Amino acid sequence: MKGPVRLAILGCGAITRSEHIPSAMAHPQVQLDALVDADLSRANGLIQNRGLTCKAVADYHDLLGRVDAVINALPNHLHTVINQDFLSAGVNVLCEKPLTITAMDARACTELAEKKKLVLAVGMNRRFAASHPLLKLVMQEGLLGTVRDYDFQYGGAFDWRSASGFYFDRAKAGGGALVDFGVHMLDSVIDWFGPVTAFDYQDDDWGSGIEANAILDVKHDGHWGEIKGRLRLSRTFSLKNRLLIRGSQANAEISVQDPEVVVLHRAIAGKAVSQTLRLDDYPAGSSYLRQLDNFVQSVATGSKPEVDGWQAVRVLELIENCYAHKRRIPEPWAETAGTKVARSEARA
Repeated sequence: MKGPVRLAILGCGAITRSEHIPSAMAHPQVQLDALVDADLSRANGLIQNRGLTCKAVADYHDLLGRVDAVINALPNHLHTVINQDFLSAGVNVLCEKPLTITAMDARACTELAEKKKLVLAVGMNRRFAASHPLLKLVMQEGLLGTVRDYDFQYGGAFDWRSASGFYFDRAKAGGGALVDFGVHMLDSVIDWFGPVTAFDYQDDDWGSGIEANAILDVKHDGHWGEIKGRLRLSRTFSLKNRLLIRGSQANAEISVQDPEVVVLHRAIAGKAVSQTLRLDDYPAGSSYLRQLDNFVQSVATGSKPEVDGWQAVRVLELIENCYAHKRRIPEPWAETAGTKVARSEARA
């Protein structure tokens, strides 16, 4: 491509306000042409508040074929149709996670992008934190020794200021905590440790299809051999909010709050020490700006983005398997005589 990438952002919710607009404004090869939202006043308000020169559009169909690329930041259930409409019109797509709410739809979008020879990237901004490639270097250098297992926790009281509230509707969100932040965690650990070959999944869904807490035990079989891991998520209370990888010679830790560094924990002369590792030459800016830059360079050169549709397919397939084979997290404090009898009768 010659000239800047003409970009439209679909959806004017919290993630667009806090990340996508600042990233588009900061990127020298991006020309922000439009903000799209069914609530036109919301789009116009953002344009005025941020001093933008782009236009506000209520119907995304008005942009088909008129921009080079879009960021799809609409609610999950709208991703499939809108991704396909833009791809069919020859427009490259960066879609917020999850790519779709089913693996089948993710596969259809990915195959369409390949057929059209267009870029379909998935918004996994955690891949663009410096700790992601840094952990790979740590393992490649053998600083951990033999990687044994890991514990990955992310949780806190849900406080995301969602404009649409779709997170709490199973048909619109596709699930609860596992689909929301779990896709980030699974995308990362699969990229680090290889395919998941076995799993055991528990959550606290009482029938709504929206779990607030989830525990997923997995086994990987990849470049580093067999590695076991546990992922724990919560929307109700704070967890340790970190990834801890245990090795035979040292442990590595990545904090959710500071994803730009990897902290090594090991012993020297019998004394416990910690070392903070950084990538000195890593690109500046937020992980969302780096993600956008990767997308823009892929559009400009026709190269594969860091996270493409096929990577989203494998994560969604695993999530669907988890939901299909889930167990209830034990909640003895919620047990009553009535629920115990009902469960006994159900088993009978």
